[in-house]
Amino acid sequence: MLSSMPSLADYPEVADFLHVWALSIADFFRPMGINFPPADWGLGL
Repeated sequence: MLSSMPSLADYPEVADFLHVWALSIADFFRPMGINFPPADWGLGL
């Protein structure tokens, strides 16, 4: 039953948006010494 649930792999536009959004937010905090998520982070899709 769980295999019928959609995942981010089913919606590449949403996955791309989340990836860009998360890295943009992270770039804002990097000058303050907060390095999460790392710059090479990805969704692994």
